[in-house]
Amino acid sequence: MRLIRKSTLKKSALSIASAALAISGVLAGAGSAQAAGSGPGGASNIRGTDPGNTDLLIERLCNQETSLTGVYGAYNVDTGEFKTQDEYLRDVFGLWKPAGPWELFRGWCGYAEASTWSTKGATVRTSPWIGNRGSKDDKETFVSSYGTKTFAKKSVGGTIGLSLAKSIFSGSVGGSAGYEWGWEKESKFERRSEKTIPPCTQVAVTWTPYQRVVRVNPVFYVEDYEWNKGDGDVTTHTWRGRDASWKTIYSYGYYIDGVSDKLLPNGQPDGREDKVEEKLDPGTCSK
Repeated sequence: MRLIRKSTLKKSALSIASAALAISGVLAGAGSAQAAGSGPGGASNIRGTDPGNTDLLIERLCNQETSLTGVYGAYNVDTGEFKTQDEYLRDVFGLWKPAGPWELFRGWCGYAEASTWSTKGATVRTSPWIGNRGSKDDKETFVSSYGTKTFAKKSVGGTIGLSLAKSIFSGSVGGSAGYEWGWEKESKFERRSEKTIPPCTQVAVTWTPYQRVVRVNPVFYVEDYEWNKGDGDVTTHTWRGRDASWKTIYSYGYYIDGVSDKLLPNGQPDGREDKVEEKLDPGTCSK
């Protein structure tokens, strides 16, 4: 399974944490009872283990611009409140030092594939309606057209930016799973077909796309984690000083889904075409 790292870093900085981010992925469909280290990318789930809205914590943490030394956050272990580095320096303490229940951390964000499945997309009408107001069957040629759709959505926070979505879901993320992944592979068709229209009826052609969903969980790789309980600063290299299985964390309820129409081996959209009928007002039709 692939871990995709969020990065706006220069190439010179990419090597700093390359080893740290070489995390092997594991399929996991677990909640708060999940064993430590058994989540996507080998991450441990902090949701239900640590206080506060941990889904929003990871979202806000990883939504920051990545510096040459990573992303930073402050966590109040009594209330569960999260602050960015700028918010902490402004609201809590003017120095980047742990204070009271506030614990500080630094590290790197990435995106670990958690699961994938096939689904049907929304049915859309792909041709104009053609009506038959006569008293006998009619035949008409229908021209239907469709273009593949690709989008991403988050479970927490606002919409996901196009550039981030592309960095997560393009390339081998889908291809490595052995299916036709249509991300950024636009395909269109235009088809002509003759169909029978019953009396006093209008007919159209619809298309139901077959789609693939790839779900990733944003994960955070801990470089440094600090606290001070009144007897001096303590620095560890796992989340809250726990064992090595807490080197990488995520929050189960925060995920990003990439959705794309599937493609057939010939590159055409995969789906089902149907003929739909609607009765017309009898008063407008021939007897």
